[in-house]
Parts: sequence; structure tokens; C-alpha cells
Amino acid sequence: MKDMKQSDVAIVGMSCHFPGANDYDSYWQNLVAKKNSIQEIPADRWCISTHYSPEKNQINKSISKWCGLIEDIKSFDNEFFNISPIEARNMDPQQRLLLQESWHCIEDSAIPLSTLQKAKTAVFAGAMTSDYLLTFNKSEDAANRFSILGNDHCILANRISHQLNLSGESISINAASASSLVAIHKAKSALVLGECDYAIAAGVNLNTDPFKYIVFSQAGMLSPDGQCKSFSDDANGYVPGDGVAALLLQPLQQAIENNHHIYGVIKGSAINHIGSGKTITAPCADAQAAVIRDALKNADRSIADVGYIEAHGSGTPLGDPIEVAAISRVFKDTQSDVIIGTVKPNIGHLEAAAGIAGVIKALHVLKQQYIPANLNLNKVNPV
Repeated sequence: MKDMKQSDVAIVGMSCHFPGANDYDSYWQNLVAKKNSIQEIPADRWCISTHYSPEKNQINKSISKWCGLIEDIKSFDNEFFNISPIEARNMDPQQRLLLQESWHCIEDSAIPLSTLQKAKTAVFAGAMTSDYLLTFNKSEDAANRFSILGNDHCILANRISHQLNLSGESISINAASASSLVAIHKAKSALVLGECDYAIAAGVNLNTDPFKYIVFSQAGMLSPDGQCKSFSDDANGYVPGDGVAALLLQPLQQAIENNHHIYGVIKGSAINHIGSGKTITAPCADAQAAVIRDALKNADRSIADVGYIEAHGSGTPLGDPIEVAAISRVFKDTQSDVIIGTVKPNIGHLEAAAGIAGVIKALHVLKQQYIPANLNLNKVNPV
């Protein structure tokens, strides 16, 4: 392969379950068809009549009643994974979804599980807080010997390693909306350093409790009309979404030698923090521009090599202009067009799984040489 580096990492397996799409092919078809997969929250998630109000700043009320939903989150083949019924009932559905999607990812790669078991295979899983734990703690039988393992954050990755008998490092990562991207970055780093032979990088997010909706409504983060309008002048907040996805990674040289299918190559990555910003959550254009430059340097690439950016594009009036400003600073001297896209208007903000949803979309863009339109972009935000 032309211009291959020792630090190049191949994506050799892929699986996802996103709003309106049970696999990566239907996900892409939905994007091409400009499908909006946002729905009203059903009663089996939480009670809208109790917790929703269209009026702002109402105590213990959410201003949003919409979500990008994945279906059938309660179904789980516990016998297939050799998990008892009582243990399965006590497991956060995010654990169950990650385990299932990791298995599908391995199947997709056509690499025998025994090969991953004999090698050193690591697991990096990105996730935020557990809505299930908030709801579960209200039940009478919440405290039992399975409940802590079923809901502890570290077990999200450990469950995959244990049930699939994988011996590499096993780490759950909570970096908010960057969680799944940090999981991919850490997986790549571990492979480059020779700490593992294969790595599963995954992300998951579920919305099953109203608490987050209520506090995020108080913070003015959620869209009151249930539409994510990324980069639009009428952007008014984001819509949460469910999702789970997994990638199987391997050093590119080994992937070629083993004749594995390669979806794409990760040539570089970077992470940073803004330090002492205006507030602990406020985005910073300088920091975002710096991390883009660091990623380009790590990849040994220049701005001339970039033609498409799958952006964060949260749909917030503050975040979008800052992100575009950061991108503009880095690419201001480019001689060619750089197209910016984001999947959030289609499926919602998958929070901990948002990054990996963007990666899978970008892989499709590269393969198909087609960039789907950005939904809900009425007029570009002039800021």
C-alpha cells in the first residue's frame, strides 16, 4: 500500500446499531435518503406527561420530548453469552448492547474468535453515565450481588473481555461526547506501542431516564422543537440519541499480510483539553484548532490532504460557531474546498457514541465518494 507507515492502523471489522438502522448499510442508506430518525419518546422510556413541559425553566421538567431511538433494547440472548437470567436482568442495557455489537463486529471481520483469543486483544469502550442505574436504584430489589457488576462503569469493557475471553487491556472511557473517539485513539495508541495485537474500540449511549433531559433543559442545551439544526442560523440545541457501535482494529501491515478486509486506515489521531477556559464546559476555538493540527501532524498529513470533515456539529448556538471558527483557522490557507458534514440532524446527538457514528459515516463517504446533505440547514449561521 502506497505511503504506508508503521503507525498506520486498519479498521478490519465494523458493526453498529443506530436510530432507524440496525446495521451500517441501512445507516448509510438512511443518510443518502435524507431520513430524519428523531421520534417522540415512548412511555416505556419515561413518562412525557409527568416530566415534559414546552415552557422553559420549569422545575423538574424537560423542554424536550424527542430522541433518536434504537428499538428493542431489552432483548438479549443471555444463554448465547453464558450469562444467567438474573445476572442479565441486573446488567445495564449498555453492557448488553456493547457485548452484542462487539460480537457482530468480530463476525463482520471474518476473523475467528479463536484468533483474537490466542492473540492479545484489547477492549476500549466509550460510555457516559448509566440511565439504567438511576431507574434501577428506585426498585425494591436493586441491591443484590449482581447489581454492582451490572452497573459499574469499568465493567462495560470488562464484560466484553470476560465473556469473549480476550486478554488485552480492558478499559471503559468516559470523556463525555468524545468518549468513543478517545476509545479509538487509545486503541490506536496501544496497537502502535505494541501493547496489543488487535483492539476493539466501541461506544454506546442510551436514554432511559428523564433526569439528564431535565438538567440539560435547565442548562439550555436541548432543542425545544426536537430538531438538531447543526450550523444553521436557527440552531437552538441538540436532541439526544441512542446508539452502539464497535470497530475492530489491527496494525495495517499485519492486516495486509493476513489478507483481512480493510474498511479504512487511521493514519493519525490526537486529544487535548482546553485547560482553564471560561467555564469547565465551554468550547474553545484555540484548543480545537490545536487538536486538529496535532492530528494532522500525527498522521504526517497537511491541510491539502483533507477534503471532508465529519464535524461535531451539536446544533447549539454557542458550540457550532466555535467549531467552524477552529476549522477555519486551520484550513484558511487551503487551495481546495473542504466540505463539512455532521450526522446529528439525522439521528440525534449520540453523546458517548457520537464520535464513532461520525467515523462510520466518514468511512462510507470515502468508499462511496458521495457526501450526504446536512439536514435542517436552513441558512448558515453567520456568526
